[in-house]
This record gives sequence, structure tokens and C-alpha cells, in this order.
Amino acid sequence: MTKKEQFKAGYVAVIGRPNVGKSTLINQVLQQKLSIVSHKPQTTRHQILAIYHNPRGQIVFLDTPGIHNQKKTALNKQLNQTARSSAQDVDVVLHLVEAGQWHDEDRRAADITMATQASKILVINKVDLMDNKSDLLPFVEKILGDYHYDEVFYISALKNKQVNHLVDGLFKLLPESAPLYEPSYISDRSTRFFVSELIREQLTLRFHQELPYSLTVTIDAYEVKDNMTHIHATIWVEREQQKRIIIGRGGDAIKQVGILSRAEIENFIQSRVNLKLWVKIKSSWTDDQQALDGLGYREP
Repeated sequence: MTKKEQFKAGYVAVIGRPNVGKSTLINQVLQQKLSIVSHKPQTTRHQILAIYHNPRGQIVFLDTPGIHNQKKTALNKQLNQTARSSAQDVDVVLHLVEAGQWHDEDRRAADITMATQASKILVINKVDLMDNKSDLLPFVEKILGDYHYDEVFYISALKNKQVNHLVDGLFKLLPESAPLYEPSYISDRSTRFFVSELIREQLTLRFHQELPYSLTVTIDAYEVKDNMTHIHATIWVEREQQKRIIIGRGGDAIKQVGILSRAEIENFIQSRVNLKLWVKIKSSWTDDQQALDGLGYREP
């Protein structure tokens, strides 16, 4: 068999309920931060294509919003639909589960996994956090009694334990193929998209108690001039009170968000950044499909 024939490449959808570590796992494999992370559900709102390049081949990960049973706003419905559609027409569906935790949302993710024609992998994450390791095997056996998976892996994505073993397993399941993307290509998303996500991450981390689900970010201007990247961004909320919270007394809160966001963006694009932030109101945007489309929630 020739070297070219041995090269593997394919698509891997990563699904699961919110906060099981999907984005953390993909960031760990790529050794680069492509998906923002927080402990709040719905942090990931878009399908993000992330490409892992290796001499053995390419793994094209599809990071997806968490499968959830939240109230049925237009945003909630779109997030679930994005996750479901991502599991179609891929080579492998990787169902991520938190060790010792199995809820209705995990069952929904398992049902979506079983409905595909792809190879199916069950990945038990956060095994390091399980107090009684002897409970792990019965926990997995209970899942396997109800659902059939081709492989089972045990990892800690955050601590990078057994992640390489999982990657090896994925390469075994992927088909022989020519490269799907150029080696310099790491995602289908633009730099502007990642910049908006880095700003939203800082907002989510700072205002996680008050309004993580009612805010989003758009990039209004992005220009490289005089060895500096100038970025103008708008933070959208649904009510006047939310706007006041983000701005803070004397503008202190939004100033701090700007400082932290600028540092993250500079690290990501490797350029000095001049960041300007505005806060605007778009009433009930989370339950308005037209508003969602206008704010960038129509999937490519």
C-alpha cells in the first residue's frame, strides 16, 4: 500500500449535552483555541469546523452546540437543529458524556448518534473528577445496555489525559482519502467570527450570573492600519437594564471587558489591537428568527 493510500481524512461530529467538554476537547487536540469555553450552557452557539493536521491524515472536527431541553425560543431551536444536522453526512459521530452523569439531554444526544450511518464513538470525559472509580464500569455498562457504540474511550480533555489515544482511534475509523483541506487551513470560520466569539467569551465569563443568554456580538469594522488591527464591535442585548449592567458604573464594566478581550484577540491574531465596543438593544432578538439571521446565526 502506498503512502498516499494510507493517508486518512474525514469528518467527525462532536455532540453531547451542554458543558460536557466538547469545545475543550477540540481545542486540546488542535493545541489551539478555536472554540470559546465557559461553564455556562449554550456557550457554543455555532457549528465550528476545526481541522487537525497530522502526517497520518486530517480530522475535520465539527464542534456543535450542546443538546439541551431549554425553553423553546428561536435561538434554542436553532442550536438544537444545528447540533442534529451536524451529525449527518459525517464519517464518525463522537458522543461525549461526563463520567457518572447521564440525563435526558444525554439520551437525546445518544438517540441522534444512533440515527446516523456513521461510526459511533462513546467518549467518557472528566474521568479524573469521578470520586469512586469503581462506579465507572457499571455506569458505562448501563449506557451500552441501551445503545450500541463501535468504540468507548475514557479521557480528561481539560488535563489532556488519553486524548492522544482517542485521536489514534479516530484515525483507525476514518477512510483513506486525499487531504480535504490545505495544511494552512484550520477552520471554515473567518477571523472576524473568532474575534466576536472571544469578546462574547469575556462577556459570558464576567456576566455569567446576569445575562449570558441575552447577549451576542457583531463586528462592525475590521481594518489593519499602521501595524495595528482596528476593531469596532457591537454588543447586543434585549433590554435597557442589561445594557446598563454591561456598561457598568462610569463605564468600568465594559472597559474591563475591553481590556480582557483585547488581550485574547491579540494573542489569537498575533497583532496589536485597538478595540472599540458599543452596547445596543435589539428587543427579544433570541426569539426572532429574522433578528437571529441578521446577527449571524444562519449557519453557512
